[in-house]
Amino acid sequence: MKTITSLFFIISMMVTCYAQNKSLDSLETELNSIMNIWPGKYNNDKQIAKVKEEGGDVWLLDDTGKDGYLQIESHYVKLNNPAIGEHVLYVEEYRDHQPDSTYRQRIYTLTKDDSLNIIRVKMWPFKDKKKYVGAYNNSELLNSITAEEISAYPDKCDLLVKKEDGKFNMYMNGTDCAFGDKCFNYQVLLSENIFSYRDKITKLSTGETVSTAANYAYHDLDRIK
Repeated sequence: MKTITSLFFIISMMVTCYAQNKSLDSLETELNSIMNIWPGKYNNDKQIAKVKEEGGDVWLLDDTGKDGYLQIESHYVKLNNPAIGEHVLYVEEYRDHQPDSTYRQRIYTLTKDDSLNIIRVKMWPFKDKKKYVGAYNNSELLNSITAEEISAYPDKCDLLVKKEDGKFNMYMNGTDCAFGDKCFNYQVLLSENIFSYRDKITKLSTGETVSTAANYAYHDLDRIK
């Protein structure tokens, strides 16, 4: 009887280890897939043209069409920068085809969270917001970025990544990313040729929306390079 019990225990442990290793391998595969497909140049010109055709609002830099869709161009560049991380992206976005009108500028580092069996995207804003404007066109400048020039948002503002229906769904965990009475929520959908995002700021106490664009609808950006 002891022999049978011991055998069952050994088999159970082997199955558990196999499942854990398979899960870790799957995470590694997904992380590598994200790093392969995310780099590129995107814009939502097609979406903006359709919004205009249908009489919708487009929120321009002069504040006309306020709260409507934003016209965005995004650049995601893979970096080889071990001092910052193993899987690193440089992110720069601007509005209305005006490269100097920076909308979002970040370093993203992607890691596996084995304890939660999930991929995390940590966002690092730049301390000097002007030095690297346009750096997506300057590999020498990108390669000079140091860890001292960026400062990470806290872990509670990481994007958590799950693959669903062939897309990578990246989201913040509920109302975790809060500062004072304001909560920030940023979400991304990523597939082979499309990068979609939406974000909003709400009041933590009431859930009231403080700021968003297009009523928190997704901005759908097509890969153009």
